[in-house]
This record gives sequence, C-alpha cells and structure tokens, in this order.
Amino acid sequence: MADTNLTYGSFIPDEVVTAWVREINQYELNYRPEMVARNVLPRREVGPQIDIDAISYYQSTSGRAQIVAKGAAPQPFTMKTKVEKHEMYQFMDGFMVNERDLAKAQGATMKAKEIDSALAMIHSAEDYILMNGDSDLGIDGIVDVAHANENGKILANNGTATGNDIVNMGAWDGSGDTRDPYEDVINAIRMMDHRFKPYGLVADRTTMAYLNMKDSERIPFWKGMGPLFGKADDDRSWMIESQHTPAGYAYVIPYDPQAAEFVVSQDIDIADDYPKQPGGNYYVEIKEWIHPVEIHVGTAFVEICTTAT
Repeated sequence: MADTNLTYGSFIPDEVVTAWVREINQYELNYRPEMVARNVLPRREVGPQIDIDAISYYQSTSGRAQIVAKGAAPQPFTMKTKVEKHEMYQFMDGFMVNERDLAKAQGATMKAKEIDSALAMIHSAEDYILMNGDSDLGIDGIVDVAHANENGKILANNGTATGNDIVNMGAWDGSGDTRDPYEDVINAIRMMDHRFKPYGLVADRTTMAYLNMKDSERIPFWKGMGPLFGKADDDRSWMIESQHTPAGYAYVIPYDPQAAEFVVSQDIDIADDYPKQPGGNYYVEIKEWIHPVEIHVGTAFVEICTTAT
C-alpha cells in the first residue's frame, strides 16, 4: 500500500525559494521606476496584523489658532473627529511547478519568467486601481475624485462649463485653431485644494507626447512647466506616464500623505507552503496585502480634458 503521509519532498526546497526571493528583489529593483502607484503616493506601513486601516482626523472648530496675552485664558474650543476606514486587499498571481523541474540543475532559476510575469500583473493592478479605482470594492481612484472635484475641472474646448468648471484653451493635439497646455495646467493648479502643492501631471503616453510638440516660437510646451511643480525649467520628472489613464485626460496630483497614501500591510512575498499536488505539481503564489490608493482629500486632484470634444 502506498504511503499517503506527506514526507520529505512534499514541499518546495528552501534553496529554490531563496532563489525566487532573489528574483523578486531584482525585479523590484529593475522596474521600480515604472511602478506608478508606488512612486506617486507616499508609502505607509501598518503591519501584517491590520485588515482595516482606520484613520482618525481631528480639527478644531475655531478654525485657527488663538492669540492671547501672557496670563490670559484662551477661549474654550472643541475638536471635530472624522474616522476613515480602508480595507486591506490581497493582490496575487501564481504558477505551477513540477517536481521534475525542481530536480534539474537549473530548477531554482527556471521559473524566473513566471515570477516576473506574476509581479508585472500585480503592479499593473496597483497602477490601474490608483487611477480608476474599483467600484465593486468601493475604491475611488484619482479619476473618480478629480472628476468630482467641487473646486472645478478643465473641460473639453467645445464643452459647456457650469459651476467652477472651465473649458480648455484648445485641443492639445493641435487639431483646433488654438491651444495652450501651459495655461490649462495653471488653471488646474488653481483648482487644487489650497492645502496641497502640485507634484506632477499624470497622463498616458499619447497625451503626454503632445507636450513635446512646439508652440509658435518652436519651444516645446513642456519647457517652462517645471516651476509649476516645484522643478527646474528643464526637469521633466513631473511628467508621469501611466497607461491606465483615460485617453485624452491628464491629472494634476500632489505628493502628500494628507491627500492620499499607498498603504502596505504585507509587501510582496512568496507563499510556497502548499503540499505537493496530483501529478507531482506544486502551487506557488506571489502575493501582497495592501491598499493601493487611500484618498483622504479628493479636491487635491484635478482633471484636465485635453481634447476639443
């Protein structure tokens, strides 16, 4: 009768897992500049025991600090409390590895492509939700809050402005008679919550490329925009490309933990402790527990429509 108990060889060898961890670390090092969510939001770690991130905000009802003379008693004041709760979510991908592959000399490294693919999928999901949120999970992304910004947004050139909204100065692609992306960005910055400073402009590659086009004086539109984001004239680090941004739109964003955060409960790791499956296969998970975009102040983000219609 066959032995049905788990014995030596029922789990992936430690030396293989160690090699996979090295692969994860190398991937994170190589591709970190392309991870939008992890670069444009301040990071906060809450620990693996946290499933719900509860944040309390306190604000004095007086509105500003009191100025009193020495020995004088200040006027009584009270505090308003607001509590936000954000759930941690598991982002994961995985693959199967067969025991015969693990027995090969290159067994520890032959699944490097699968690991890289899993990591790419996880970081792509982070970046998608950063911009677009997830309505099923009740997560608002930058697109959601910027569109709803009560301070206003920049509409298409042929749009109808109401409230605090205004139309753009012309389509950025040059299809109209006029255009002025510089002025559009200035107007968007005016619509930001006054407590925050503009950090960058997020758009897809096509929309961002329009800023490389030249004005009537043969100067690229992006040149000179750096100071609007606290950068030098020739510093283009404020131009943040994201493939998950809706076509024809750009977004002015801050970098401030009071506005939004990337919150980590448990960073990327390997779950390798599954027993051997039928056929001599092992299941491997690459996973993390995070909230990729905890937005605290939606009016810190401003939408710019860059088209004519």
